[in-house]
Amino acid sequence: MKRFLNYLKIRPLGMASLILLLILYLLMLFAEFIAPYSPAMSFADKTYHPPNVRFVAGKLQAQKAQAINTITWKYARVRGAYTPIRFFARGQPYKLWGLIPMERHLFSAGSDVYNSYPAFLMGADNLGRDLFSRIIYGSRISLTIGFIATFISLSLAILFGGLSGYFGGFTDWAIMRFSEFFMLIPGLYLILFLRSLLSSDMDSGKSYMMITLILSLVGWPGSARTIRGMVHAIKREEFVMNAQLEMIPSLVIIARHIIPQIASLLIVSVALSVPGFILTETTLSYLGLGIVDPAVSWGSLIRRDISTLSNLRNYPWLLAPVWFLVGVTLAFNFIGDALRDYYDPYHTIFPRFGKRKTLPASKTGGGGGISVLLQCLRNTHTRGNITAKAIVPDQPEMEAKDD
Repeated sequence: MKRFLNYLKIRPLGMASLILLLILYLLMLFAEFIAPYSPAMSFADKTYHPPNVRFVAGKLQAQKAQAINTITWKYARVRGAYTPIRFFARGQPYKLWGLIPMERHLFSAGSDVYNSYPAFLMGADNLGRDLFSRIIYGSRISLTIGFIATFISLSLAILFGGLSGYFGGFTDWAIMRFSEFFMLIPGLYLILFLRSLLSSDMDSGKSYMMITLILSLVGWPGSARTIRGMVHAIKREEFVMNAQLEMIPSLVIIARHIIPQIASLLIVSVALSVPGFILTETTLSYLGLGIVDPAVSWGSLIRRDISTLSNLRNYPWLLAPVWFLVGVTLAFNFIGDALRDYYDPYHTIFPRFGKRKTLPASKTGGGGGISVLLQCLRNTHTRGNITAKAIVPDQPEMEAKDD
């Protein structure tokens, strides 16, 4: 891990992506504490309220605004009317991780969350709900469904790909034809078909589980074919043959001797697969086949709030979930690219970045690169003579006999 972090120092996009993902997952982990309001808390008279957090007189404050048109919900800021934002203040009671009862939030407007003017860091939606709080709570589904679906999909790929590559023959033929059947059908249409077979009245927990399983069942064939090729090549190595001669069971050989040899490939595959599953869940939620109320995900936020172009033009802050989604997708892809280059055996020989090391003139005898080149040639010539003498030690005796 330390070597990879050192490698990221020459990959600024990879380092920035890692920091961004760490921040987002920390926000997700402490969502109840970070969010000032619950995702269902509504301010009826604050529909489509714009962001109102300002930095005034050296302090963060929430500026009050008055609705001047309740049809298009246009607001006018009230000059000089501010509500101070307090950090680690009391707010709505909640249970952290569903276990620890707490009332403190990272920040809150005013001394009474129910009577003070609310602080909308990223604006409000059509029901007057704080968009920032809903994005933080929605990250729990959007950021975890990718890892869970990837874990299940990769497990299936290791199982089927490992069996196919190790045993070969009819087993290989049957598993590969089975995977090709899934690959022939466009993934999105297959997901929509499988989701349409399920009831639309499922609660949020069951819906989350079923969507995760559907994504996993659709995503394993491509990885299975790749793992099958790697296992098929590794099973001819001597250490695998030695394990077979020792009568070790085949499944143990695959799990303990072959799969660890392709660990780097699996790590890169996970990093590059997670954003695809996140985007697929977002697509399902946007089409109304994914997460439904009262649960919140980034895809459901996009579906509920950005319904028309006029909404997007009049209330541009509703695009906030999109920027979170784009940031996470790009971050995972940059991390995946960095991991792929890090595990590439040639990246240490041909580095992308970094200055070439040169010897100072004082150490090269004033000749610069020419002196270094001559010294390298001398060392090579010397090593060649030593090698020749080591290989043919009795050559002078053979010449004496010939004379």
